[in-house]
Amino acid sequence: MSFLLKRSWIAAVALFVAVAPDGTLAQDQAEPFRLARILGDRMVLQQGKPITVWGWAKAGSAVDVTLTQDASAGNAFVAKAVEQGTRRPDTAPSSDAYAVTMQYVERNPPPAISLHQRVVAGKDGRWDARFDPVTASFRPTWIAAVNDGSVRVATDVLIGEVWVCAGQSNMAWGNFNRKGREVASADFPGLRYIAWEDSWYQPLEDVRRNITWRQCSPVNAERFSAVPYLYGLFLHRYLKVPVGVINVARGGTLGQTWCMREELNGIDSDIVRTVLSDYDAETARWDDAGEVERILTSWKRDCDVARAAHAEKRAKAETEGKKKPRLRLPKRPGDPRSGWSPPAGLFNATVMPIRDLGVRGVLYYQGENNNFMRWTRYEHTFPRVPASFRKAFRDETLPFGCISQPGWGSFGMDPELATVAEGYAIVRDIQRRALADDPNGAMIATYPTGNSYIHPGEKIPVAEYASLWALAKVYEKPVVHRANAFQRLVRKGEKLHLFFDADPVVYDRWKHIENNAAWQVVPCARQGNAAFQGFIVAGADRRWYPAQAKHNKLDGKWTIAVWSDLVPEPAAVRYGWANWPTGNMVGRERLPLPTFRTDDWPIPTGMDYTEEAKKASQKRLEELRALAKRQALDRKIRQLLIDLPKLESDLHRGDAAAAIRAKLARLAATLDELQASRRLTRAIKRDHPGVAEAVEAMRKQIEELRKRMGR
Repeated sequence: MSFLLKRSWIAAVALFVAVAPDGTLAQDQAEPFRLARILGDRMVLQQGKPITVWGWAKAGSAVDVTLTQDASAGNAFVAKAVEQGTRRPDTAPSSDAYAVTMQYVERNPPPAISLHQRVVAGKDGRWDARFDPVTASFRPTWIAAVNDGSVRVATDVLIGEVWVCAGQSNMAWGNFNRKGREVASADFPGLRYIAWEDSWYQPLEDVRRNITWRQCSPVNAERFSAVPYLYGLFLHRYLKVPVGVINVARGGTLGQTWCMREELNGIDSDIVRTVLSDYDAETARWDDAGEVERILTSWKRDCDVARAAHAEKRAKAETEGKKKPRLRLPKRPGDPRSGWSPPAGLFNATVMPIRDLGVRGVLYYQGENNNFMRWTRYEHTFPRVPASFRKAFRDETLPFGCISQPGWGSFGMDPELATVAEGYAIVRDIQRRALADDPNGAMIATYPTGNSYIHPGEKIPVAEYASLWALAKVYEKPVVHRANAFQRLVRKGEKLHLFFDADPVVYDRWKHIENNAAWQVVPCARQGNAAFQGFIVAGADRRWYPAQAKHNKLDGKWTIAVWSDLVPEPAAVRYGWANWPTGNMVGRERLPLPTFRTDDWPIPTGMDYTEEAKKASQKRLEELRALAKRQALDRKIRQLLIDLPKLESDLHRGDAAAAIRAKLARLAATLDELQASRRLTRAIKRDHPGVAEAVEAMRKQIEELRKRMGR
């Protein structure tokens, strides 16, 4: 268990102790008058949208709410709160050491605001004050609420851009490459960050723990999560306004936990219905005090049995002079109402409590955990994630940027295997299809940032790609934010021609040129004049093969032509279809070409919602993998039979020596791969004697060609 998980588990246990049956904290009942916990010192309020200030007080009592940038008025509220003991005195750290602090200089700042409302707490004690939109400003703002003479105040509030970041561990991960260098210069007081995680089986009215906004400094940035911090930093520097980042990500979560329960209830799927039904049955037991007592009594009884058994084993070990065994007690039953990633759990406890806060958009980075036999469920739940955020924040046009998974796992896997066993590819495809026609959403490609570790260190490019999307699509800035997007497919002979669009900024840059070069308008290899990688092609039999690809003009327009010698009648193309894609195609500004497919063929199922479903899914995938391995072996041998005569023909041309040597080396390496496996060698000799003879003949032919080439 990682340190992050340990810390979260400890916090969850502490929370369980302090939480009342209705999900509120015990201290709430002792403090009836307060601001919502998201409203605190150093926060950022969203510019250009109505501002809501809310909290709780005695039912029916009046609350005077002030939003002011008048320092004298703001400081008077602070002094009163300090006098009442509801706020500690503000003390600035003193030191004789030399120090430098970044400052912002605003030219022609907007007029200072001073807004006031009197509202009345409802029957449930909640009160809300709504103010008209205001303009971004680095001028300090005070939020003050007064109820029956008692004062609550938030200071050093800024007006700017607010983003919610959600997802799993790659959104929560703090380490990233070059962090030491970047964080040492992270002195941006106008960038503010707040983070917490929590889960509850019903929507909460407020955050259940004390949370704190922090301004960006070298000390504070050490504890910020990488992608949210870097994303906020890119926006802050470009937009030159305060930026607030709210990070509610939790490692190891599924898409279902980031959905509103109302949205999950509307899904027509046996998988989802079973998951919801099972979860409701679990939580119902823990809503029954008598049942909880029986559960804990049974657990204590099991602990007593374990202790007695351990005492016997320990005594026996002492007698025999052996190592004393460890005492292992049964795990204490966990309260499923605050589970790690239950349906709607994270959404209920982190998003719903802040739904009245104005935000600009949502950045989402999740899907890794749905890779593990859960992608069929994700097909139903992921489309409900952006819908849930938009419904919660009451904004059907709320921007939703989805960061797709980085490369991970085995690099260069045979396409036959990748198309039946690579969950990341399927998860990316689900995200792409769900957001394809969403004018306010996008899938942000990041697969080149991956490595063999599920938490890759390259987080700077990830945040950069995400910020480019936001700048272009949300803030309408003239930046290139993506590579070309696949549009349509045309078959001509034995080749498929892929047509692409262009980023609007790229299109505008080159629209005056009648006869564009390929590099101006269609994706190119990242390495320049290199072979295109990452394309696979299939015929009507739906059997996938590695494909060759190159730029080609069709009907006067640049396309990428894709083909394989082994597919005379191609029908479909996929690009980047693997856990860790080999794809090397980029658009202008070297932004990665998003993974895509031109077919709509069924995807292998990956299910684990019941033990029966899991076993059936695993069995089918094992069968598909076994078939894929046989197909990959067959394909390699067939390709060799085609390549060798071509090489022998090229040998007499005398102008391709280096290329021939390289291809011969690759052919020899393929044969080595086939013969390195004793299991495959035995299987070929036993089941395919003709293939064994062909392999030996090819080995001799390659050696002969290499001799004639002078090695």
